[in-house]
Amino acid sequence: MSKWTNFNDVEEQMSYELIPHKTIAKVRLLVKKGNYIAGEFQDGYATLSKAGTSIYLACEFVILSGQYEHRKIWSNIGFHSDNSPKYAEIGRSTIKAILDSAHGLHPADKSPEAEKLRKIKSFADIHGLACLAEITIKTSGDTPRNEIKTFITPANPIYNDYMEEKSGKHAINYTGVANKQTDDELVSDELPF
Repeated sequence: MSKWTNFNDVEEQMSYELIPHKTIAKVRLLVKKGNYIAGEFQDGYATLSKAGTSIYLACEFVILSGQYEHRKIWSNIGFHSDNSPKYAEIGRSTIKAILDSAHGLHPADKSPEAEKLRKIKSFADIHGLACLAEITIKTSGDTPRNEIKTFITPANPIYNDYMEEKSGKHAINYTGVANKQTDDELVSDELPF
């Protein structure tokens, strides 16, 4: 009998309800290319807003373990806003917290090794990093949605408990094809399976 004719052995359907406010989870950061290239944004990862008034990094976060494993949350990291210079400062602080969380660095660590790990050549360098995040619920806008604005570093006593947690399900390789984003033309319409 085919798996497409017998559905008795299938897992229950995944819930798509919002993840509860202030849930802590280990996540993998996947950076989406926005193809905005100008000024100091030359690697093609920055995204220009539809209104043309802000520049940001579009991010997808995949939960790596626990009750919400494999669920995804989308959030942006700000680079520039015509309306507020604070937007870029918050974005830089966010990326520093991601690097600290991913590399197990205490935010106060000023050692040469820590400073080296906080330097990137391109936003591609943060693609695929695993870090610890606080998931919140954004209530502004048309409908509530989950977002991530806070990353937890080793300065927080709960850091090791979550970062050492292992997946209980199937592993997903996030470093292969996703890290090789290109603007090449599609040369074949064959399906990859």
